[in-house]
Amino acid sequence: MRYEGNTVTIAKPEISAVGHGKRKTILIVDDDRVFSSALAEGLMSMEEGPVVYTVENGYEATAVLNDVVLDLLITDLRMPVMGGLELTHRVNEMLPSVPVIVVSAYADISTVLELEAQGNYFFDKPLDFDNLLETIHALLL
Repeated sequence: MRYEGNTVTIAKPEISAVGHGKRKTILIVDDDRVFSSALAEGLMSMEEGPVVYTVENGYEATAVLNDVVLDLLITDLRMPVMGGLELTHRVNEMLPSVPVIVVSAYADISTVLELEAQGNYFFDKPLDFDNLLETIHALLL
């Protein structure tokens, strides 16, 4: 694991939960490290900034889901090992109370409709960061 401020970047699936009191916990799943780091930094700037974990694919995310009490998942669709669509199916089954936000530059309309039918939220890349923050804030209240 690599710790950067409030961010924990998980280099391998084995992790231990980080104590963080009553702060919310967000997991970002994206193989674009620049994007996930920028998003994590932006999220931590929120009032009462959350604890943010970042991983690079759905397989690593499932390891986090087993060890961390999660309040929100943000995932890309196209990733190696396990993509975001399969991850959303697993999260919706395992943790139906955890909201999921999917971000992607490559989603077709049928995928977006499927994600939204499952109760997930979808945002196109490049992101309207203010709109994303408003949605995150509303989901974490």
